[in-house]
Order: sequence, then C-alpha cells, then structure tokens
Amino acid sequence: MNTGRDSDKFMLRLPDGMREELKEKAAANGRSMNTEIITRLEDSFESGNQAPSSIDEIAKLAARQLTSAPHIPMKDREAIWSLYETIKLEETRNIRKFMTRLSEVIADAEERSAKK
Repeated sequence: MNTGRDSDKFMLRLPDGMREELKEKAAANGRSMNTEIITRLEDSFESGNQAPSSIDEIAKLAARQLTSAPHIPMKDREAIWSLYETIKLEETRNIRKFMTRLSEVIADAEERSAKK
C-alpha cells in the first residue's frame, strides 16, 4: 500500500461524528486515520468481508432446505442458485445506487448550508 506524499489525494466529507469515531478506531488499531480508512476500504472490496444481506440469509435457509430434500433434481437446484445470483447482483446494484444518491443528497445539503 503506497500512501506517501505522491499518492492520489481525495477530499472527503464525513457525517457528523464519523471523524472522531475513525480517530478512535485508528488509535485502537494502532494506525493513522489515513491507514484506517484505506484498510477499511480495502476490506470492503474483498467479497469475503462483506456483511451478509437479507438475500444471503435467505440463501442459507434455501441451502438447508435443499440439503434435506435430496429428491429435488439437479437442474432445479441449479436454477435456484442461478436465481439467487441474479437477485444478489440486483441487490448489490440497488445498494450502490442508494449510497450514491445518499452521498449526493448529503453533499448538496452541506453545500447549501455552507452558502448561508
């Protein structure tokens, strides 16, 4: 991880209280705030570190049900998992749209507030 002075710089607005929380977490982890933020971003890009969604919980239930029903043909099982993957992808897209819109609304509100 190259985070020296020649690294890309990015100005960021944080919600109230988040800076202090980041500072506390960074101190608890023995890291600078910059390293804490970068580490958390990198972790979020790794699929194994993402929090499970409601569809993930439903998939676990489905897996248990399918395991206890061995008479279900393989083509039907595959169709179920294909549908799960499609739903999961759509869910991820919708979450990204939501977070993008949320960021825009917050930035617009902060900009209007700063102009007053």
